[in-house]
Amino acid sequence: MPILYKSITAVLALTGCVSLLITGEMNLPVCVGGLTLFVGYYRFFRDRAQASKRVAAILAQAALFVFLADALIITGDVFLAVAHMTITFQGIKSFDLKEPWDHLQVYFMSLLQLIIASELTRALTFGVIFVVFMVLLVTAMVLSHFLKEGTLGRVRIRRPVSVIVMLTMICTTIFFMVIPRAPQRFIGKSHAHGIKTVGFSDKVDFGAFGDFKLDQTVVMRIEMDREVRPPYYFRGIAMDTFDGTSWRNTTKQISRILKTDNEFIIAPYDRARVVEQRIYLEPIDSDVIFGLARVTAVTADTFSLLVDDAQGITIPGKLSRRIKYAVRSDMAAVSQGRREERYLQMPRRMEKIISLARSISGAGSSDAEKASALETYLKRNYLYSLSTTLPPAGMSVLEDFLFNSKKGFCEHYASSMVVMLRGLGIPSRIVNGFYGGERNEYGNYLIVRQSDAHAWVEALIDGQWRRFDPTPAVAQQKPPALSHVLDSLRLQWTRYVVGFSSDDQKEIVRTLASSFTLKGLPRLRFSMIKTVILWAFALTLVSLLLYAVSRILRFKRYGFVTRTYLEFRELLRRKGMRVTDAMTAGDLLKLSRNNGLGDEAEEFLMLYESHRFGSCEMSDAVRLRYRDLLKKLRSGKFTCY
Repeated sequence: MPILYKSITAVLALTGCVSLLITGEMNLPVCVGGLTLFVGYYRFFRDRAQASKRVAAILAQAALFVFLADALIITGDVFLAVAHMTITFQGIKSFDLKEPWDHLQVYFMSLLQLIIASELTRALTFGVIFVVFMVLLVTAMVLSHFLKEGTLGRVRIRRPVSVIVMLTMICTTIFFMVIPRAPQRFIGKSHAHGIKTVGFSDKVDFGAFGDFKLDQTVVMRIEMDREVRPPYYFRGIAMDTFDGTSWRNTTKQISRILKTDNEFIIAPYDRARVVEQRIYLEPIDSDVIFGLARVTAVTADTFSLLVDDAQGITIPGKLSRRIKYAVRSDMAAVSQGRREERYLQMPRRMEKIISLARSISGAGSSDAEKASALETYLKRNYLYSLSTTLPPAGMSVLEDFLFNSKKGFCEHYASSMVVMLRGLGIPSRIVNGFYGGERNEYGNYLIVRQSDAHAWVEALIDGQWRRFDPTPAVAQQKPPALSHVLDSLRLQWTRYVVGFSSDDQKEIVRTLASSFTLKGLPRLRFSMIKTVILWAFALTLVSLLLYAVSRILRFKRYGFVTRTYLEFRELLRRKGMRVTDAMTAGDLLKLSRNNGLGDEAEEFLMLYESHRFGSCEMSDAVRLRYRDLLKKLRSGKFTCY
């Protein structure tokens, strides 16, 4: 067997396994059997003896036993258990490659592995692996054909492989673009694990932010329809109750918003004033919707949204999915509020902090001036640090921050200011979200990372909720330009491949149809123009495909030579010889000799091979000779051996 064919089989098996491993969802101890793949293919390349059928059957039964234990006990997930089993199967199969059918089993299993991996990851790396797999698979199938014909090594395969690969990629792209899209809300359970976040649930333990401020994992990418000057505060959820060690959201008024004209309207808005943010959210363990300032409308692939009275917006049943949604924010709008007891609640024994707040704010000033004074005091007199320690026994976290350590991160600053405001009788709450982000100049969008998680303060001043951020600014290290280039590629992959939707399909049709608008006659448009464009587009593609197929057929010289050859095969069958589809011209020559057919059969097959796979075209004289040989064989007027 040619080394090229062996190599492609091995690489395809490895490609399928790698596609699963890069998802990060595999249980490596269960997949350890796949390591035998390297040993098996080493033996295969060295032409060592393959495993017997009995040994292969025993190993397959053992793999089935592991699969059951995996599905029922180890992972408890049938989907992941199947993925693990395919890796083990590839390892077993590397010791059992005797027939061409065995190679096809490897190809099928690799294809199955890619299908499973597509459910587990949306990474750009997977797209690269998929393209490599497609090229290798087509190459393997072409090689398999020539190997079956017994002509591998005697014909040039570069051109047919290139043409078929190109056609396969074109067809795959067309199929990808035209296949109807199903909304994600109709798709079942996601197996992708969400990024662990903090601050976006109904209860958040104090100090939890610190563990995530050093995490550079990208949480979301944001495109805006217009230039917006920083600072960027992407609001998430507000917390109202603090017990000294944790914050809770105790809001009871939650409204379910249904879709109106393809969007969820939170509040009436002027489209000319709002800023639209298209947000590509990575799979996270939260169902919160993030947006700048006051969110007035949301466009998302879901049935409904939940909105609480603190403007927290969530998608019910979002699960850990990578989703795309758009929010429209009114940057100038203010949120009205009313004085409620929960926004004045505070833990016991906060007298020392209240006394500090009074000394900072001074007497006789307005609530706005008091809040600004507290914000400025915290910014100027405390050190931002992620290295914090537990407070001494008997001292609260906030007292330790304000009077002892005097260093902390956003939670310390925001919580201290909220308690101080409440101590002065000013309703306030802490808001968790993301602040800042880095501008990617290569894609003109904003990258928000886990380290951008932030907490700030909202205080009720004159019946309106106003934002205050007492945390001092911290210098950010600029990432290398290459990371932005790669991240831009990831966004394009997410936007145009992973997130390709029915709206994109409509946009393509709309763009094509717009070129048929008669500018000189602005009121005149062709009726049914979209249908015409679709049909024209489809007919053009079909014509191109037919042309390409005809070129392949012409290249291979299918036609007279092949038809006559097929008649010869049928003749042998009628003479009682056992001719199978897998038999090559060489096999037929042996069969003919064994059954007493003369030199005419040998010459006929020689002409077939030389003109079927050779580079010269059959002349009229040779065509006549080729046909006469078949007639002699039919009539029985041939030279007997």
